[in-house]
Amino acid sequence: MQIEKWTRYHAAAMLLATFLFVFFNNVLFFLVFPVASFLFFIITSRQEWQVFGWWGGLANVITSLRWLTITWLVWQAQAIHPYVIFVLGILTLVADGLDGYYARKYHTVSVFGDSFDKETDAFFVLAYGVMISQRELAGHWVLLPGLLRYGYVLLLAWRGIKSKTTASSFRRQFMGMWLMGTLLAPFVITPIVYIPSLIFAIGMVFYSFGKDLKEMWWPSEEKVII
Repeated sequence: MQIEKWTRYHAAAMLLATFLFVFFNNVLFFLVFPVASFLFFIITSRQEWQVFGWWGGLANVITSLRWLTITWLVWQAQAIHPYVIFVLGILTLVADGLDGYYARKYHTVSVFGDSFDKETDAFFVLAYGVMISQRELAGHWVLLPGLLRYGYVLLLAWRGIKSKTTASSFRRQFMGMWLMGTLLAPFVITPIVYIPSLIFAIGMVFYSFGKDLKEMWWPSEEKVII
């Protein structure tokens, strides 16, 4: 299956999984669909990543460990100490930088690896929202940042707009760092601090996606997104 087509199906699966989690209040419903979708992606793309070795190269191994860690955290979120969720979240974010570094260092950059990395990042955002909601540290509104990305993918598909890789910018980098930090914060600090931070983060996410969507929908002649 083409990666772009899988990305659309995966987005739909993540939205369905989140709806079932909210409706049934059971994390199992959230995990089944993304786990099945990721495994399908890995198995059907094995010819691409196996060119870098049986395990797909160090970068893909690191991304796989990130994905497995996030999945395990969601499954065990009610049973483990919140500090463990916080520390493993920090380590997962550090590993996020390492997989790209090693992909470039060992010349194992691929379309599969890039997609796997980006979808794992998106999974991190939604998964931490689920854990925050599951532990009743905030309401279901905390799921909005994670859901917005998948809704964005499906909206572009519905309009027949081919998604393009957006250029790096200070806005995206700052928004990403703020969002990740605020999703970790509820496990270690008081609500009076993290609730306003989460609200601000959600506002930034909506603004950022809105700006990107506008540029996708009505690209200017002077500025082309590459």
